[in-house]
Amino acid sequence: MSELVATDKLSKKYRGKYALRDADVHVSQGDIYGLIGRNGAGKTTLLKLINSQILPTSGHVMMKGKRLAYGSPNISLGALVESPGFYPDYSALDNVRFLCQAAGRDKKGYAESLLEIVELDGTGSKKAKQFSLGMKQRLGIALALVNEPELLILDEPINGMDPQGIKDIRELLVKLNRQQGVTILISSHILDELAKFATTYGIIKDGLVVSEFSREELESRNTSGIEITAPDIDPVARALREGLKLQDIRVLSPQQLLIGDKVDDHGRVSRFLFDERIYVTGFTVRHNSLEDYFMGLTGGDEK
Repeated sequence: MSELVATDKLSKKYRGKYALRDADVHVSQGDIYGLIGRNGAGKTTLLKLINSQILPTSGHVMMKGKRLAYGSPNISLGALVESPGFYPDYSALDNVRFLCQAAGRDKKGYAESLLEIVELDGTGSKKAKQFSLGMKQRLGIALALVNEPELLILDEPINGMDPQGIKDIRELLVKLNRQQGVTILISSHILDELAKFATTYGIIKDGLVVSEFSREELESRNTSGIEITAPDIDPVARALREGLKLQDIRVLSPQQLLIGDKVDDHGRVSRFLFDERIYVTGFTVRHNSLEDYFMGLTGGDEK
């Protein structure tokens, strides 16, 4: 896939202190790019720089291979960074219509179609200030879609939501990505939620982007073991030690063991058990969570 947005040594200082330093991120067309970091790590600063809300101290943003001219991006952008901006005493439809008119996109039925996408088409005359947090976020996303963005930028859109609200936003973003072809750049500190739908990840700590990787790379790097269950696990462990020369085998119970080596070669382990006619009732490749991987890269619980 072609690169839609990239940053090159992008930095931002406030009062002599770096909020972001030499950040290199690469968002490909069609990505759902999950920007991961604790509060204060620099996520919002990076998103604001890409969205031309603030100017960099140094470095630059590239969009489709061209350097960003601040205030005049060469791709269409939509953003929900920090709180959604809407008129609280007006309905969802009125809010979207106002922005459509201001953007010159007030063709008949367009505002209604955006509300249908975010599933707010049934809210009628209800005022936006009476909406739940999840509904307010969906209204903010509808407003961000007015200009038919190629890139949708979202800063912590699920923060503070209940599980149903989080699920609704996740399903909406996947729909926008797959059905509308919108590339999404989303920040969050709720790591295991991002793991459910992001296709690419960037990890940021103390203003530094410390790693970027795809979902496939995460899965290949982040295997933690092969779990095998059998009615009697001792003969299984013995066969694996003698036949495959495995060293890191932990017997967890009389019916369960965990292999810590040859994890990437789990197909060979499975074939060995089959060829040797060793009966097992379960064979599972374990993966650490995205949060475990994040902790390993950023120094555990270090603040």
